[in-house]
Amino acid sequence: MGFFDSTPKRVTKEEMKEIMSNLYGKLDEEERIEVEKLFRADLNEPGIEYGISQLEFDAAMAWLEANPSKHKLEADDIENIKKYFAEHLKD
Repeated sequence: MGFFDSTPKRVTKEEMKEIMSNLYGKLDEEERIEVEKLFRADLNEPGIEYGISQLEFDAAMAWLEANPSKHKLEADDIENIKKYFAEHLKD
């Protein structure tokens, strides 16, 4: 990121593929589908909003943690997701 670039770091579609590959042995197919559905809209945003920002990621993780009965992911699954996204969202 350049000195004058104020656009926050975002996870791109290519980076998302890498994250999902890393999660392959840790999440079953239904859990991976949940993750993909959770971020589909963020990955398909047009223009400078394209990708998953830290703010969007944090909101998604907060929702998962606050609503365990509405998805198939367990606490350790969420921690794995955080681990692999953190590698791509850090500056």
